[in-house]
Amino acid sequence: MRAALVLVLAAGVLAGCATPRVEYVTAPLPMPPRPELPAIQGEALQCLAEDDYRALVQRDRLRREYAEQLEAVIESTHGEPR
Repeated sequence: MRAALVLVLAAGVLAGCATPRVEYVTAPLPMPPRPELPAIQGEALQCLAEDDYRALVQRDRLRREYAEQLEAVIESTHGEPR
């Protein structure tokens, strides 16, 4: 009899402690506007050493690619492509 009472009480406690189901909904992230970058004339870059010029070009390319990847992540929160 005592064992049956313990089982009934344990079942009641476990049922009362059930955690509610949590659902996460992805909210669309806002797309910030791209900055307007100043143009640099070729004459201004002529004073750079060849290695420095290549490093500058590579840096700009890597930053552009990174920004495009971040934009793709933001667009993925919108569900459908624009």
